[in-house]
Amino acid sequence: MVKTAIAFMLGCVLFLQLRNMPNLLWFWALLPASLLLIHAKTRVFAYLLFGMLWTMLCTTNYIETRLSPEIEGQDIVITGTVATIPDRDSNHIRFIFKPDKSSTIILPDKLRINWYKPLPKDLNSGEHWQLTLRLKQTHGMSNPGGFDYESWLFQQGVGATGYVKTAKSNHKLASAPIYSINTLRQSLLSKLNTHLETSPYLGLIQGLTTGVRRNINKQQWQTLRTSGTSHLLAISGLHIGLAAAIGFFCFRYLWSLRAKNLLILPAIEFAALGAASLALFYAALAGFSIPTQRALIMVIVVLLGVLSRKPHTSPSLLAISLLIILVINPFAVLSAGFWLSFSAVALILFVSQNKTPNPRWQWLRIHGLLAFGLSPFLLFFFLQTSLIAPIANIIAIPFISLIIVPLLLLASILLWLFEPLGIALLHLADYLLSLFWPLLNYLASIPYASFSVQVIPFYYLLALLVGTILLLAPRGFPAKWLGVIGFTPLLLFSPPHPNKNEFWFTLLDVGQGLSAVVQTHSHTLVFDTGPKFSESFNTGTAVIHPFLQSRGISKINILVISHGDNDHIGGALPLINQVSVSTILTSITDKVPNSLPCYSGQAWYWDGVYFEFLSPNQHDVDSKNNLSCVLKVSNNQGSVLLTGDIEISAEKRLVERYPSSLNATILVAPHHGSKTSSSLPFINAVKPKLVLIPAGYRNRYHFPHIKVLKRFQQQEIPVFSTAEYGAMSIQFNENELSVLSSWRDKTRKIWTNSN
Repeated sequence: MVKTAIAFMLGCVLFLQLRNMPNLLWFWALLPASLLLIHAKTRVFAYLLFGMLWTMLCTTNYIETRLSPEIEGQDIVITGTVATIPDRDSNHIRFIFKPDKSSTIILPDKLRINWYKPLPKDLNSGEHWQLTLRLKQTHGMSNPGGFDYESWLFQQGVGATGYVKTAKSNHKLASAPIYSINTLRQSLLSKLNTHLETSPYLGLIQGLTTGVRRNINKQQWQTLRTSGTSHLLAISGLHIGLAAAIGFFCFRYLWSLRAKNLLILPAIEFAALGAASLALFYAALAGFSIPTQRALIMVIVVLLGVLSRKPHTSPSLLAISLLIILVINPFAVLSAGFWLSFSAVALILFVSQNKTPNPRWQWLRIHGLLAFGLSPFLLFFFLQTSLIAPIANIIAIPFISLIIVPLLLLASILLWLFEPLGIALLHLADYLLSLFWPLLNYLASIPYASFSVQVIPFYYLLALLVGTILLLAPRGFPAKWLGVIGFTPLLLFSPPHPNKNEFWFTLLDVGQGLSAVVQTHSHTLVFDTGPKFSESFNTGTAVIHPFLQSRGISKINILVISHGDNDHIGGALPLINQVSVSTILTSITDKVPNSLPCYSGQAWYWDGVYFEFLSPNQHDVDSKNNLSCVLKVSNNQGSVLLTGDIEISAEKRLVERYPSSLNATILVAPHHGSKTSSSLPFINAVKPKLVLIPAGYRNRYHFPHIKVLKRFQQQEIPVFSTAEYGAMSIQFNENELSVLSSWRDKTRKIWTNSN
């Protein structure tokens, strides 16, 4: 069973590495795959092929039901069901909407919808609504080191995104059914908000009771990550097992109180049913996340073994759980939670085999080895692993799992049965968390509490995994010490960087905004930081910082903020809080603390590369767009002209002031390709070989404007947009100019939007 599950999983993983969908004729491979089942030695290959074909079938179904390009941008009126607990803030509501099947419009099974102001007075999970929607195909920002939003939507089965258009036709058709589990979860969240409204630990309690973690603040997340206790402050596999254990012993005790009950059903079998019920209830509160699915399936398989009196071995339980989850959702292998969840249980089984340590120290030992064993995955997915996790978990696991979780589970039930007692238990749990949290904060603040790395290639992860397995192998295992070699990539790997007299230019994909990075041999300049979308999301921390990490850059020598529009300055302050910045230059010094003005004539050399500001002049008077900082970066192979949001009047001044030195190899189109910019005289003066346009996918301004595109086409200048190509990089090396590299094309997968 273990080999079968691993082979099927590898089949899922291998198929999802493809760039394009193969021909459906590959389904004929089921026939030879079935023949491979005849011989024991070839069955593993059959299961691998089954995994690939099953993933292919599920992917085909997803792709065929994605939003048709013809529907993009149209206002359509549809009916459907709110399928998740709406995520609310003061400005918008976000939720998953499942449209009703229609014979006139073919829509995906799931839509991710935003509802902006004016907001509805009441919107709840499970309700049936009629909505006027404007939809677009799944599309996300595509950058090195950044979050793959399209991959996440693919994992969730979301086939389109969009927003609600304000219309009189928007109205609720029916309330949520009583039996809806999300209705129950939302009701519990509402009660928690009411009774713990002022508690700083509300988000943590919501995570432990309903699996909703959006209200855990950034500082709390950082403490959890640094201390290695993130898995505890949400409904995890450990908590599902604990709920099952509580249910088992409570139901067995209650059933045994009446002797006649034992004649109807043995106490242990009734206890197994009770354990399964409580585990199912708690997993449902978590929204059936992957860790809870895995734990729930394992619990149910164990309990079925109890009922049938045919218990399974632990590895078999894990393998059965793995198979069931992958049959339900083969895309789960794309999730970090999937690998961490199953790896944790597998590691516990691995380090526990053939071991006979002193029982008093076994738990401590397993925690230490588990923290070490999960490090490769944590470093690969999150670039960080906690060094104090064994100590923090020794304290946190008993406290959270044996005290806080039972309290909250009991309080959640009593809030419906006897609310005063439920409220009292909630406040008790909140008080105990207030005593525990300072200790966790202290542990996380210890110097070297965590270990961070730069982005490492996938093949280095394999070396780390092999090294980890060797070091965790039983005593006496041949050449066990060679496992140390597997960790050498952490010390030896260094991302490539330009040589002297070279610079690498990257125009990042920040949606409707601008951010670019210029890297020389030993210096880094960031030009603009993209937009701030909300208090919890900005491109400074979501795009630029991960990109810098992927390049091994820990310091920004100069940060340029061209002007004060949100799509250029929005990510600045969050980025400054995360990365060391030596100097800030901007045209709006009053809006950026500790900044200096940019002005024409400023120039310097870095590692043989020349930087010069061409605008604004210190005496220029114009609109904020036309006073944008304009920067030219040059070496022997060519140059890049960064123009901010300048418009025709500023372009005219540049042409007059630099009639013979405005030319550049690459032009970052002024004002995102607006029709008020990129005038013909300016284009003729710059004479670019390539034009790059920073613009959001199907943005509301319709940038780049068709007239601007025609101007460039008439001059036979190739144009590339971040909306279509993602982040774009080009290397100005000493002896040659590299080909323009598109991150969206480089990392293309089956689910990647091709528009």
